[in-house]
Amino acid sequence: MSLVRSPETLPTIQLTRDVLKHLKRGHRWIFASGVEDVGASSSGLRALVYKKELIGFGVYQGDTQLRFRLFCLSDEPYFRKNNASKTFELWSERQWKNAVKIRESFNMETTNSFRLFNGEGDGVPGLVVDIYNDVAVIKHDHAIMETIWNSQAIAERIVKEFPQIKCVYLKRRNDADEKGTNLIGQLPAETIFKENDLLFSSNIRDAAKTGFFLDQRDNRLAIKTFAKDATVLNLFSYTGGFSLFAAAGGAKSVTSVDIAKVAIENVKRNFEINQFKTEHSDVAADAFEFVDNQITLKHKYDIVITDPPSFAPNEKSVPQATVAYTKIYSNSIRLVKENGLFAASSCSSHIDTEAFLEITREAFSKAGKRGTLIRLGAQPSDHPYPLAMPELRYLKFALFRVEG
Repeated sequence: MSLVRSPETLPTIQLTRDVLKHLKRGHRWIFASGVEDVGASSSGLRALVYKKELIGFGVYQGDTQLRFRLFCLSDEPYFRKNNASKTFELWSERQWKNAVKIRESFNMETTNSFRLFNGEGDGVPGLVVDIYNDVAVIKHDHAIMETIWNSQAIAERIVKEFPQIKCVYLKRRNDADEKGTNLIGQLPAETIFKENDLLFSSNIRDAAKTGFFLDQRDNRLAIKTFAKDATVLNLFSYTGGFSLFAAAGGAKSVTSVDIAKVAIENVKRNFEINQFKTEHSDVAADAFEFVDNQITLKHKYDIVITDPPSFAPNEKSVPQATVAYTKIYSNSIRLVKENGLFAASSCSSHIDTEAFLEITREAFSKAGKRGTLIRLGAQPSDHPYPLAMPELRYLKFALFRVEG
């Protein structure tokens, strides 16, 4: 069964400029200036044509600047020019196998939470599937994608290949009228899953994203290796991922700060289910205000982790975001003891790695400190991205030694 709902033939849409080299290199996006405008009401699957030549199949999104998302090219061996539904059947089978192969390295005894499909990174635009122990969560990044991807077929395939899965849940935006739908089984009020032998709890229905930020897995593990006997401050902690790995690494004390009280309650729950005895402070407060207060009190920590939400949701917001990142990083550095560690992270896709490092350089300068880069991290292997789309390398993580 195809994972895509497609008729045999598709209406066409014209490229308005030559971006073939761009597409054949592996880039999957065409913006409004590169494709004809046929109106938002015509959003859906389309055959992409340039100078009467069929280029491939993809999705037209008439209500966004990202106007066309390429699924498959016409020069691929599975492509059937006169049968779109067969093409998508063969194509989706290939994408499935390729995605599963990358995830075979996961040891389910120690880590039973991972991303099965990462949108364009796995060649499946608009589709994200995350696994949390016995729960699979499907999420789309645009409303039109829910009408194109066959969620029920995807759910059935997941359960067939991962027999431990008891529930497959289609999750929508938290502000949607209907937050989600059970496709198979019943979503529990609490889902407990494992990451590198630590337990985490999530209320998937109300949580951010699909239920957790799986993309920081490798970076959380890195913190564990440096945490022995350290006093640790985790800013923008959400549900305490970095906090738990610091505790697991033998931290002397851990302080978690997040503005959302429900997130802080979840931190407490995560410490509870892991039975940690580490001294732990849970603070529901604005991180900017908390840091200012700690500077006034002259408090210092061995390790400070600053992982704020995206300050740059679009290109226009980058200058303002740069100011915000510089301020919170600089003030966080002021809280680090001499020769202690500072971890900075950003999930803003509109700020690339070099821009991120320049922000950290400015932050160290403003704090009157010098930094030595110990580790530069990014998203893990289950969050791949096409080489031709560096803008999808959204996660940046840098660990520094702070020197006077």
